[in-house]
Amino acid sequence: MKLKVTSIIGAAMLIAGCSGDLTNMVPDFLKVSAGKSASAYTVKHGKKVFNIIRDGVTFSDGSYITPQGEGDIILPKGYYYVSSYGGRVLIANKYGDMQVLKSDGSLLASTKLDAPLVTGVAYDKGVAYLAQGNRIGLYDPFKNKVYYEKELKGGTAIDNRLANPVVTSDFILVPTLDGNLVLITLHKATVPKVIPVSGYQNNGNVIYAKVIGGRIIVASANVIQSLSSAGKHSINLKVADITTDGNYLYVATRDGDVIQLTLDLQEVRHRKFSYADFATIAVRGDKIYVFAKSGSLVVLSKDMKKYKVYSVGSAKSYSYVSGNWLYIDDKKVNLDMLNYE
Repeated sequence: MKLKVTSIIGAAMLIAGCSGDLTNMVPDFLKVSAGKSASAYTVKHGKKVFNIIRDGVTFSDGSYITPQGEGDIILPKGYYYVSSYGGRVLIANKYGDMQVLKSDGSLLASTKLDAPLVTGVAYDKGVAYLAQGNRIGLYDPFKNKVYYEKELKGGTAIDNRLANPVVTSDFILVPTLDGNLVLITLHKATVPKVIPVSGYQNNGNVIYAKVIGGRIIVASANVIQSLSSAGKHSINLKVADITTDGNYLYVATRDGDVIQLTLDLQEVRHRKFSYADFATIAVRGDKIYVFAKSGSLVVLSKDMKKYKVYSVGSAKSYSYVSGNWLYIDDKKVNLDMLNYE
Protein backbone atom coordinates (compact mmCIF):
# COMPACT_ATOMS: atom_id res chain seq x y z
CA MET A 1 0.00 0.00 0.00
CA LYS A 2 2.81 2.44 0.80
CA LEU A 3 4.36 1.96 -2.63
CA LYS A 4 1.02 2.62 -4.33
CA VAL A 5 0.40 5.80 -2.35
CA THR A 6 3.91 7.06 -3.07
CA SER A 7 3.43 6.40 -6.78
CA ILE A 8 0.18 8.34 -6.86
CA ILE A 9 1.71 11.33 -5.08
CA GLY A 10 4.72 11.23 -7.38
CA ALA A 11 2.52 11.17 -10.47
CA ALA A 12 0.56 14.14 -9.20
CA MET A 13 3.80 16.11 -8.69
CA LEU A 14 4.92 15.34 -12.22
CA ILE A 15 1.61 16.50 -13.66
CA ALA A 16 1.49 19.71 -11.62
CA GLY A 17 5.19 20.54 -11.84
CA CYS A 18 7.57 20.84 -8.92
CA SER A 19 6.69 24.47 -8.31
CA GLY A 20 2.94 23.99 -8.77
CA ASP A 21 0.31 24.41 -6.05
CA LEU A 22 -0.98 20.96 -5.13
CA THR A 23 -3.68 22.14 -2.72
CA ASN A 24 -6.31 22.34 -5.45
CA MET A 25 -5.71 18.68 -6.32
CA VAL A 26 -6.10 17.36 -2.79
CA PRO A 27 -9.58 16.65 -1.38
CA ASP A 28 -10.63 18.99 1.43
CA PHE A 29 -10.71 16.12 3.91
CA LEU A 30 -6.96 15.65 3.41
CA LYS A 31 -6.03 19.34 3.80
CA VAL A 32 -6.76 19.25 7.52
CA SER A 33 -6.39 16.63 10.20
CA ALA A 34 -7.79 13.32 9.06
CA GLY A 35 -10.14 13.76 11.98
CA LYS A 36 -9.52 14.98 15.49
CA SER A 37 -10.75 12.31 17.87
CA ALA A 38 -14.06 13.08 19.59
CA SER A 39 -13.81 10.10 21.97
CA ALA A 40 -13.69 12.42 25.01
CA TYR A 41 -17.19 13.65 24.10
CA THR A 42 -18.62 10.27 23.11
CA VAL A 43 -20.59 7.89 25.31
CA LYS A 44 -22.16 4.48 24.75
CA HIS A 45 -25.93 4.50 25.23
CA GLY A 46 -26.22 0.69 25.06
CA LYS A 47 -29.63 0.64 23.38
CA LYS A 48 -30.75 -1.52 20.49
CA VAL A 49 -32.67 0.17 17.67
CA PHE A 50 -36.23 -1.04 17.12
CA ASN A 51 -37.47 1.42 14.47
CA ILE A 52 -36.13 4.42 12.56
CA ILE A 53 -38.21 7.12 10.88
CA ARG A 54 -37.65 10.73 9.85
CA ASP A 55 -38.96 12.22 13.09
CA GLY A 56 -37.64 9.73 15.61
CA VAL A 57 -35.73 6.61 16.57
CA THR A 58 -37.37 4.02 18.84
CA PHE A 59 -35.26 1.65 20.92
CA SER A 60 -36.16 -1.89 21.96
CA ASP A 61 -36.72 -0.85 25.60
CA GLY A 62 -39.54 1.52 24.55
CA SER A 63 -37.54 4.72 24.88
CA TYR A 64 -37.16 7.00 21.87
CA ILE A 65 -35.50 10.15 20.60
CA THR A 66 -36.79 13.00 18.46
CA PRO A 67 -35.01 15.98 16.86
CA GLN A 68 -35.70 17.90 20.10
CA GLY A 69 -34.25 15.30 22.47
CA GLU A 70 -35.18 12.18 24.44
CA GLY A 71 -38.84 11.23 24.72
CA ASP A 72 -40.59 11.71 28.07
CA ILE A 73 -42.40 8.37 28.20
CA ILE A 74 -41.77 4.66 27.64
CA LEU A 75 -43.80 3.16 24.81
CA PRO A 76 -45.75 -0.12 25.08
CA LYS A 77 -43.87 -3.21 23.92
CA GLY A 78 -43.91 -3.62 20.13
CA TYR A 79 -44.86 0.01 19.43
CA TYR A 80 -42.71 2.61 17.73
CA TYR A 81 -42.77 6.40 17.92
CA VAL A 82 -44.34 8.22 14.95
CA SER A 83 -44.71 11.90 15.90
CA SER A 84 -45.55 14.45 18.60
CA TYR A 85 -47.77 17.49 18.18
CA GLY A 86 -49.75 19.70 20.56
CA GLY A 87 -49.11 17.53 23.62
CA ARG A 88 -50.07 14.29 21.89
CA VAL A 89 -47.88 11.38 20.90
CA LEU A 90 -48.76 9.09 18.00
CA ILE A 91 -47.43 5.52 18.11
CA ALA A 92 -48.04 2.37 16.07
CA ASN A 93 -46.94 -1.24 15.57
CA LYS A 94 -46.27 -3.41 12.54
CA TYR A 95 -49.71 -5.03 12.73
CA GLY A 96 -51.73 -1.89 11.98
CA ASP A 97 -52.51 -0.90 15.57
CA MET A 98 -52.34 2.86 16.17
CA GLN A 99 -52.53 4.69 19.50
CA VAL A 100 -52.83 8.35 20.47
CA LEU A 101 -51.21 9.05 23.85
CA LYS A 102 -51.30 12.09 26.09
CA SER A 103 -47.99 13.70 26.97
CA ASP A 104 -47.90 11.71 30.24
CA GLY A 105 -48.22 8.42 28.34
CA SER A 106 -51.85 7.73 29.20
CA LEU A 107 -54.03 6.38 26.38
CA LEU A 108 -56.38 8.81 24.62
CA ALA A 109 -57.55 6.56 21.77
CA SER A 110 -56.60 3.47 19.79
CA THR A 111 -57.72 1.76 16.60
CA LYS A 112 -56.61 -0.88 14.13
CA LEU A 113 -55.98 0.15 10.54
CA ASP A 114 -56.21 -2.12 7.52
CA ALA A 115 -52.45 -1.73 6.99
CA PRO A 116 -49.49 -0.73 9.19
CA LEU A 117 -48.95 2.98 9.72
CA VAL A 118 -46.10 4.60 7.80
CA THR A 119 -46.42 8.23 8.90
CA GLY A 120 -48.94 10.33 10.77
CA VAL A 121 -49.63 13.21 13.11
CA ALA A 122 -52.19 13.63 15.91
CA TYR A 123 -53.61 17.15 16.08
CA ASP A 124 -56.41 18.73 18.14
CA LYS A 125 -59.25 17.29 16.04
CA GLY A 126 -57.88 13.95 14.96
CA VAL A 127 -55.11 12.04 13.22
CA ALA A 128 -53.89 12.40 9.65
CA TYR A 129 -51.95 9.37 8.48
CA LEU A 130 -50.40 7.42 5.64
CA ALA A 131 -50.52 3.62 5.78
CA GLN A 132 -48.74 0.98 3.72
CA GLY A 133 -50.23 0.62 0.28
CA ASN A 134 -50.18 4.41 -0.12
CA ARG A 135 -53.42 4.87 1.83
CA ILE A 136 -54.07 8.34 3.24
CA GLY A 137 -56.65 8.68 6.00
CA LEU A 138 -58.20 10.81 8.72
CA TYR A 139 -59.13 9.35 12.10
CA ASP A 140 -61.36 10.86 14.80
CA PRO A 141 -60.07 9.68 18.21
CA PHE A 142 -63.14 11.02 20.03
CA LYS A 143 -65.56 8.95 17.94
CA ASN A 144 -62.98 6.20 17.38
CA LYS A 145 -63.70 6.26 13.68
CA VAL A 146 -61.74 6.48 10.43
CA TYR A 147 -63.93 8.95 8.55
CA TYR A 148 -61.82 9.31 5.41
CA GLU A 149 -59.46 6.90 3.66
CA LYS A 150 -58.27 6.71 0.08
CA GLU A 151 -55.74 4.43 -1.57
CA LEU A 152 -53.53 6.18 -4.10
CA LYS A 153 -51.75 4.56 -7.01
CA GLY A 154 -48.04 3.78 -6.99
CA GLY A 155 -45.46 4.15 -4.28
CA THR A 156 -44.87 0.62 -3.02
CA ALA A 157 -41.36 1.32 -1.70
CA ILE A 158 -40.98 2.86 1.74
CA ASP A 159 -38.04 5.13 2.60
CA ASN A 160 -37.74 5.44 6.39
CA ARG A 161 -36.93 9.12 5.88
CA LEU A 162 -40.48 9.73 4.62
CA ALA A 163 -41.75 13.01 6.08
CA ASN A 164 -44.73 13.07 8.45
CA PRO A 165 -47.91 15.01 7.60
CA VAL A 166 -47.83 18.75 8.27
CA VAL A 167 -50.73 20.42 10.10
CA THR A 168 -51.50 24.15 9.86
CA SER A 169 -54.53 26.17 10.95
CA ASP A 170 -55.99 25.90 7.45
CA PHE A 171 -54.84 22.63 5.91
CA ILE A 172 -53.04 19.31 6.29
CA LEU A 173 -50.28 18.15 3.95
CA VAL A 174 -49.76 14.39 3.67
CA PRO A 175 -46.60 13.23 1.85
CA THR A 176 -47.30 10.05 -0.12
CA LEU A 177 -45.21 7.06 -1.15
CA ASP A 178 -45.19 8.12 -4.81
CA GLY A 179 -43.46 11.43 -4.11
CA ASN A 180 -46.49 13.73 -3.98
CA LEU A 181 -48.29 15.85 -1.39
CA VAL A 182 -52.00 15.55 -0.68
CA LEU A 183 -53.50 18.83 0.54
CA ILE A 184 -56.61 18.48 2.73
CA THR A 185 -58.49 21.69 3.59
CA LEU A 186 -59.71 21.80 7.18
CA HIS A 187 -62.51 24.38 7.24
CA LYS A 188 -64.53 23.47 4.17
CA ALA A 189 -65.46 20.28 2.40
CA THR A 190 -63.29 20.03 -0.72
CA VAL A 191 -61.76 17.17 -2.64
CA PRO A 192 -58.14 16.67 -1.48
CA LYS A 193 -55.66 18.13 -3.96
CA VAL A 194 -52.56 16.26 -5.14
CA ILE A 195 -49.43 18.38 -5.48
CA PRO A 196 -46.56 16.73 -7.36
CA VAL A 197 -43.18 17.37 -5.80
CA SER A 198 -41.63 17.69 -9.26
CA GLY A 199 -42.30 16.97 -12.89
CA TYR A 200 -40.01 13.94 -12.85
CA GLN A 201 -41.23 10.40 -12.45
CA ASN A 202 -39.80 8.05 -9.83
CA ASN A 203 -38.46 10.96 -7.85
CA GLY A 204 -38.76 9.02 -4.62
CA ASN A 205 -40.53 9.58 -1.35
CA VAL A 206 -40.86 13.02 0.19
CA ILE A 207 -38.14 13.12 2.87
CA TYR A 208 -38.78 16.66 4.14
CA ALA A 209 -41.94 18.74 4.44
CA LYS A 210 -42.35 21.92 6.49
CA VAL A 211 -44.35 25.13 6.37
CA ILE A 212 -41.90 27.98 6.98
CA GLY A 213 -42.44 31.69 6.48
CA GLY A 214 -45.65 31.22 4.52
CA ARG A 215 -44.01 28.70 2.20
CA ILE A 216 -44.31 24.95 1.85
CA ILE A 217 -40.79 23.54 1.72
CA VAL A 218 -40.67 20.00 0.42
CA ALA A 219 -37.82 17.75 -0.68
CA SER A 220 -37.19 14.31 -2.12
CA ALA A 221 -33.80 12.69 -2.63
CA ASN A 222 -33.37 14.57 -5.91
CA VAL A 223 -35.25 17.86 -5.72
CA ILE A 224 -36.24 20.64 -3.30
CA GLN A 225 -39.27 22.84 -3.89
CA SER A 226 -40.58 26.01 -2.25
CA LEU A 227 -44.29 26.63 -2.83
CA SER A 228 -46.10 29.86 -1.96
CA SER A 229 -48.82 32.17 -3.24
CA ALA A 230 -46.08 34.00 -5.16
CA GLY A 231 -45.17 30.89 -7.15
CA LYS A 232 -42.95 27.83 -7.13
CA HIS A 233 -39.17 27.57 -6.91
CA SER A 234 -37.27 24.36 -7.52
CA ILE A 235 -33.68 23.15 -7.37
CA ASN A 236 -32.27 19.74 -8.28
CA LEU A 237 -29.77 18.38 -5.76
CA LYS A 238 -28.64 14.97 -4.53
CA VAL A 239 -30.19 15.52 -1.11
CA ALA A 240 -28.75 13.43 1.72
CA ASP A 241 -30.36 15.50 4.49
CA ILE A 242 -31.95 18.90 4.98
CA THR A 243 -32.70 21.12 7.97
CA THR A 244 -33.57 24.73 8.79
CA ASP A 245 -32.89 27.36 11.42
CA GLY A 246 -36.12 29.17 10.52
CA ASN A 247 -34.56 31.70 8.15
CA TYR A 248 -32.50 29.50 5.86
CA LEU A 249 -32.34 25.93 4.63
CA TYR A 250 -29.17 23.88 5.05
CA VAL A 251 -28.61 20.92 2.76
CA ALA A 252 -26.03 18.14 2.84
CA THR A 253 -25.71 16.39 -0.50
CA ARG A 254 -24.65 12.88 -1.38
CA ASP A 255 -21.73 14.24 -3.39
CA GLY A 256 -20.11 16.29 -0.62
CA ASP A 257 -21.72 19.74 -0.71
CA VAL A 258 -22.97 21.75 2.25
CA ILE A 259 -25.35 24.42 0.93
CA GLN A 260 -27.19 27.31 2.55
CA LEU A 261 -30.35 28.40 0.72
CA THR A 262 -32.96 31.10 1.20
CA LEU A 263 -36.55 29.93 1.63
CA ASP A 264 -37.00 30.72 -2.08
CA LEU A 265 -34.10 28.33 -2.81
CA GLN A 266 -31.55 30.95 -3.79
CA GLU A 267 -28.03 29.87 -2.88
CA VAL A 268 -26.41 31.98 -0.16
CA ARG A 269 -23.17 30.02 0.15
CA HIS A 270 -21.80 26.53 -0.10
CA ARG A 271 -18.74 24.51 0.77
CA LYS A 272 -17.49 21.47 -1.11
CA PHE A 273 -15.91 18.46 0.63
CA SER A 274 -14.68 16.09 -2.06
CA TYR A 275 -15.52 12.41 -1.60
CA ALA A 276 -17.62 13.04 1.52
CA ASP A 277 -20.57 10.63 1.84
CA PHE A 278 -22.77 12.94 3.90
CA ALA A 279 -25.79 11.49 5.69
CA THR A 280 -26.92 13.90 8.43
CA ILE A 281 -26.93 17.67 8.92
CA ALA A 282 -27.93 19.82 11.91
CA VAL A 283 -27.71 23.49 12.88
CA ARG A 284 -27.25 24.60 16.48
CA GLY A 285 -26.47 28.20 17.38
CA ASP A 286 -23.61 29.46 15.21
CA LYS A 287 -22.51 25.99 14.07
CA ILE A 288 -23.38 23.61 11.25
CA TYR A 289 -22.76 19.92 11.89
CA VAL A 290 -22.47 17.52 8.96
CA PHE A 291 -21.84 13.81 9.46
CA ALA A 292 -20.41 11.50 6.79
CA LYS A 293 -21.24 7.79 6.96
CA SER A 294 -17.54 6.93 6.80
CA GLY A 295 -17.10 8.46 10.27
CA SER A 296 -16.10 12.10 9.78
CA LEU A 297 -18.06 14.89 11.46
CA VAL A 298 -17.51 18.37 10.03
CA VAL A 299 -18.25 21.36 12.27
CA LEU A 300 -18.57 24.60 10.27
CA SER A 301 -19.12 28.23 11.16
CA LYS A 302 -22.39 29.65 9.82
CA ASP A 303 -20.48 31.60 7.14
CA MET A 304 -18.71 28.33 6.18
CA LYS A 305 -15.31 30.02 6.25
CA LYS A 306 -14.02 27.96 9.15
CA TYR A 307 -14.36 24.27 9.86
CA LYS A 308 -12.84 21.38 11.74
CA VAL A 309 -13.15 17.67 11.04
CA TYR A 310 -13.65 15.18 13.87
CA SER A 311 -13.35 11.41 13.77
CA VAL A 312 -16.44 9.91 15.44
CA GLY A 313 -16.67 6.44 13.91
CA SER A 314 -18.61 5.14 10.92
CA ALA A 315 -22.35 4.44 10.88
CA LYS A 316 -23.38 0.87 10.13
CA SER A 317 -27.08 1.25 10.92
CA TYR A 318 -28.09 4.90 11.35
CA SER A 319 -27.08 8.43 12.35
CA TYR A 320 -29.50 10.88 13.95
CA VAL A 321 -29.25 14.27 15.65
CA SER A 322 -31.39 14.58 18.77
CA GLY A 323 -31.03 17.73 20.86
CA ASN A 324 -27.32 18.33 21.34
CA TRP A 325 -26.35 14.71 20.60
CA LEU A 326 -25.39 12.94 17.40
CA TYR A 327 -26.45 9.29 17.71
CA ILE A 328 -24.42 6.79 15.68
CA ASP A 329 -25.47 3.18 16.18
CA ASP A 330 -24.74 2.34 19.85
CA LYS A 331 -23.03 5.62 20.83
CA LYS A 332 -23.73 9.35 20.93
CA VAL A 333 -21.50 12.40 20.55
CA ASN A 334 -22.01 15.66 22.46
CA LEU A 335 -22.16 18.28 19.71
CA ASP A 336 -21.95 21.24 22.07
CA MET A 337 -18.39 20.26 22.97
CA LEU A 338 -17.15 20.45 19.37
CA ASN A 339 -15.94 23.63 17.64
CA TYR A 340 -14.90 24.79 14.18
CA GLU A 341 -11.58 26.27 15.29
